[in-house]
Amino acid sequence: MSSKNKTYLESLVSHCYEIILFGLGISYYGVPLAARDIDVNIYLSETLNAVVELPSFVITPIILERVNRRSSVLVNTLLGGASGVLCFVLSVLGKTGIAFAFELATFFCARIGFNLMAVYMVEMFPTCVRSSATMMFRQALVVGGACCPLIASIGRDLPSVSFAIFGVAMSGLGLFVLILPETKGSSLCDTMEEQEKRDQAINSSCC
Repeated sequence: MSSKNKTYLESLVSHCYEIILFGLGISYYGVPLAARDIDVNIYLSETLNAVVELPSFVITPIILERVNRRSSVLVNTLLGGASGVLCFVLSVLGKTGIAFAFELATFFCARIGFNLMAVYMVEMFPTCVRSSATMMFRQALVVGGACCPLIASIGRDLPSVSFAIFGVAMSGLGLFVLILPETKGSSLCDTMEEQEKRDQAINSSCC
């Protein structure tokens, strides 16, 4: 493979990763912000949104152990997106309690997705560029968080529609994980050359 093609593929992987984190950032920071659109106690809402994060740190290692990286991120983002859309639909229908449950599910999936992508990033990029990649991807997450107040404000005119937007963003942008390479079980690399050899070995074993 020519150096030009290598650079293109590396850039493609980086941009796909940023896009996924942007979608997760919008949902992770935006869903609790839009919870006021659901007719529930605001203090109860904020408390449960905080509590629901705790199980994610127990469930994430189990997912990482049993499921490959691409499948886990894909299924998680699709479930989170579906929960966001269902939250909007049920809220419009007046089923507030069930809608709030799906709001918590959307936020939970966003948290799980962030945990999975953090591990994915460590396995995907070699040590020599990992710190730079971490900074760049963190920025993508923060930019998503900066955009979420604008989306959440739409709910003032169209009640709960922001949940549908968060859900579509999470699931739609999560599809970019299909372009990323699978890294479960692969060794961590220190240099770009080591990673290239590892990827070639993985590709040859799959053929």
